[in-house]
Amino acid sequence: MKRERTIGKQIWGLLILGILFCAMLTGRTGMAAEETASEQNDNQVYSIDAVLLPSDGATYDIQVTISNQGKDWEGTARVQTEDSYDAMCCVYDTAISLPEGSTKQFAVRIPKESIEYSGGTLNVSLVSESSQVIAQQRFKRFFLMGADALSVGILSDSYSALTYLDLGGESIYYDGVEFPIKLWQLDQDSLTGALDSLIILVIDNYNTGVLSDSAKERIEEWVNRGGLLIVGTGGRAEEVLSGLPDFGVACDGVNEPGTSDYDGEYPAELNQLELAQLKDLTGRYDMQAESLIMVTSWGAGAVEFVPYALTDLGRLLATPAGMSDEGCYVSLLQNINSYTYVNSNSYKYYDNNYILRRIFRTFGNGGNRLNFGLLKWIVVLYVIFVGPVLYLILSFMKKRDWYWIAVPVSTLAGIILIYITGSGFEVVNTRVYSVTVEGLGKDLAEAVTYMHCYDADYEEWELRLAEQYAYVGPVINNYYYDDSEGYYYRVQKEGERLTCGMDPGAGFEDAYFMAGTSRKFGAGSISSVLKPSVKWGITGTVTNETDRDFRYFAVISDNQLYVYENLPAGETRELEKPNYMSGQGTYDNATEAYLQGYMISFYRGKEKKDADIIAALGMGVSVAEAQMIGAGGTTIIGVTENWQAAVDDDCVETSYGCLYSIQ
Repeated sequence: MKRERTIGKQIWGLLILGILFCAMLTGRTGMAAEETASEQNDNQVYSIDAVLLPSDGATYDIQVTISNQGKDWEGTARVQTEDSYDAMCCVYDTAISLPEGSTKQFAVRIPKESIEYSGGTLNVSLVSESSQVIAQQRFKRFFLMGADALSVGILSDSYSALTYLDLGGESIYYDGVEFPIKLWQLDQDSLTGALDSLIILVIDNYNTGVLSDSAKERIEEWVNRGGLLIVGTGGRAEEVLSGLPDFGVACDGVNEPGTSDYDGEYPAELNQLELAQLKDLTGRYDMQAESLIMVTSWGAGAVEFVPYALTDLGRLLATPAGMSDEGCYVSLLQNINSYTYVNSNSYKYYDNNYILRRIFRTFGNGGNRLNFGLLKWIVVLYVIFVGPVLYLILSFMKKRDWYWIAVPVSTLAGIILIYITGSGFEVVNTRVYSVTVEGLGKDLAEAVTYMHCYDADYEEWELRLAEQYAYVGPVINNYYYDDSEGYYYRVQKEGERLTCGMDPGAGFEDAYFMAGTSRKFGAGSISSVLKPSVKWGITGTVTNETDRDFRYFAVISDNQLYVYENLPAGETRELEKPNYMSGQGTYDNATEAYLQGYMISFYRGKEKKDADIIAALGMGVSVAEAQMIGAGGTTIIGVTENWQAAVDDDCVETSYGCLYSIQ
């Protein structure tokens, strides 16, 4: 009886303790809820603003201003980029302290290559230490200056003949957003002041030779910063081109209507127009035979030349027997947009999304899964051998008494073999493979580092970059985004140091980043004395005047690619038979020749230990070729091992550097 009372007391005691514990949890939850509610009630005391600063470099520079009229607060200011479907691409976090009555201003630098569609939304929010969003502000079409229409400036002596360019009020799909078109009539006096408000500038039926030198420079500066320039020529081609020599297009004459050689690749109706014989003086323009246009990326923007006058095209569209729709003009707009720095399909061999998928998938041999094929077969054979097979072998040898000795021995041998084989698959730290590409010369782009990272953990990982890096962002935007899992790229800034990382949600996820700095890593130059050769394509010498040994180097001359081995620092190499030379007309450019030609032949004939450095040189070739100006120029790209580490953190990094010179 006494025992039963003791047990009853114990049960009541446990119940009381349970009730007290639940009460404590409820109290804490209530306190947390009150704190969260308090933070959210303070929402109205914060003001958030973001402004896109002028920049002609590789980044979007965003100035964020936050004011606090409430109590002291510390947390994170989060800048989040979203595409037109409101899917998260990357978040940029900055640690911030906001005393009562204070205003803080700071800059966030986002690589232009990290923005898939500039028509998307920018979201700026304040995130508390308990991960609660207490204030936020959304900026629609932020990278298009919040435009609610596609601003098209018209510089022409025949503006009224070009009003059809607004498509009669219909919208056009541009950069991930449906936009109506708003036309601006421009003249010599209003041109420069209006440029910053325009997305597209159309010059047609106008003598650009009358423009001042400052106006001409202003047009090129505007294009470099992301503007789209469309130039119609036709019968007045020489006058239209007279003030635009820096864009490298000339006219060899004008074909009268119906006299052009029609080959069926473009609409037959265009043959009714005067068609200028345009000539590419630089070798950088793509020729679109189906619409007769010449188009190229130019800085962050793009330039498009049309052999007919858009005023003539308008009259043709208005003719009952003319073209049936405005598709020709719409294609001009959509085509040039695809050549911008951000949306570049024109960079099909320069666009780093493409390069990373083609080259960096071999760089570091990273992937979602490791190849456990050999290890799997060892385990399978061990399981089979240690049981019935071992018994049959001992029976055949009439040594069945040894079975109880042979089993532990074979087990120990199997464990050792599996351990030795499997140790090669172990990933203890985050792995980083980086290549820094830098041009030798003050007029070339700043050094940029591309990184392929992967991690074995299932939790969020991040890496702190070396001190010299000023910005970082992903270069394959939504490639691993999954809304159901909620993982994403993230960049954090504390003080002057940057970290980048990813919440992969699964093991061995790949992440691709680019980081930039204005600091110069390389010094010296690379020079060459070359001449054509019937046997090898080129002959002559290349001199490495840097302090870096080149394990491999590539020469791009007259749009052909040649690859060689070994060029030590300070030495001159007599060019003989190259490792690889692209055949005349086989490929459109050097980058394609490298991807389709050299890398394929390399993997067939070279040792795999050189695969990473060959992939690194491929990135150098693609970046250097994108910087080339003018046909017939020569570019030399050298790749070196053991470059400066990009990551100053606990990881295993393999780093390469590519130095290139254009002459």
